[in-house]
Amino acid sequence: MAKAMAWTSRVITISIEMVLPGVFGLWVDDRLGTKVVFTILGFAGGLTLAIWHLVKMTGGQGK
Repeated sequence: MAKAMAWTSRVITISIEMVLPGVFGLWVDDRLGTKVVFTILGFAGGLTLAIWHLVKMTGGQGK
């Protein structure tokens, strides 16, 4: 049960890392009146951060 809870926490963390920057970008776009510039940058940055964190978490470099 403890291992399942640990993995659940990791999955939720990575999900938040993917989505939160995009939502923040959406808010910035709304405030500045831009179309989707910061939304795209936010989701791209969040995806990059989440993949980096996932690789780091799983041991990286093909182990």
